[in-house]
Formats: sequence, structure tokens, C-alpha cells
Amino acid sequence: MAIPKNYYNFFDICKLEGIPTGTAKGALADGLEGIARIEKLKPIAHLFREFEKGLRKQYGILRRHYDYWKQTGEAPKVSTGRPPKWKSNPNVTNLNIPFPKDLYEQFKKVVDKANSISVIKVTYRDMVAVAVKEFVDRRPQLLDGDE
Repeated sequence: MAIPKNYYNFFDICKLEGIPTGTAKGALADGLEGIARIEKLKPIAHLFREFEKGLRKQYGILRRHYDYWKQTGEAPKVSTGRPPKWKSNPNVTNLNIPFPKDLYEQFKKVVDKANSISVIKVTYRDMVAVAVKEFVDRRPQLLDGDE
């Protein structure tokens, strides 16, 4: 895959920063670690990404990250995103259960219809928890033997 249009090529960055071509080619022998060793690029080295183009690898950085660094002199803070709700909650178990496709399509239709009627929208994931809770609530006699 070639470098996307919203990325600067590593060699273009080297030309803009005045890094000799020999130094740039030598750095690429070690990949991303080599880029991190170039003194001028150290602050933004962690923002470079690797792209495979046939048998060769190309390296690039998002244009907005590089432009921000040039304007402010500091590397942009990249958010890792919101952590999953269930990872830090000891009262939650993650289930990865395969469903028959037709059953899941019916389930999605029901949830979509309920969301279109309701003011409060519910995700499919939350609705699966509601369905399991209803299943357990309708069979209290099966829970009595456990306790």
C-alpha cells in the first residue's frame, strides 16, 4: 500500500529538515527505530508509520502532526481513545459469542425499532445484557437450586 495523501513521505521530511540523504537511507536500515535515532526527528519519531509497497517499506507521518510540530515546536498529543468500559470494571465479563446471522439480524431490528421509539438510545451490546437479564429473570426456579 502506498503512503496515503494525508501523510508526508519520510524522505520529503528529511529534505524539509535538511537531513542528508545518506543519513536518511542509513536510518531506514533499522526501520522506525532508525528514524528515532535521527536527532532532528526525535520529538516526532513515534508518530511515523510504516507502509508496505510491494517488497519495500515506506515511512510517513500524518501531515497535520508534522505541521503542528513545525508551528508549535512540540509533538502533538495523540489520544489512544476511550478505554473499553468492561476492561477496568471487575463486575463485568466480556463475552465473545457467535450468533446465527438471521437471529442477530432480528435482534438488531428489534433494538433499532426500540431506539426509534425511545428518547434514550441503547447500544446492541447493552441490549444483549438486557436480553440475558430477562432470560435469567424469567427462570427463577432454575436459580433456586444454586444458592
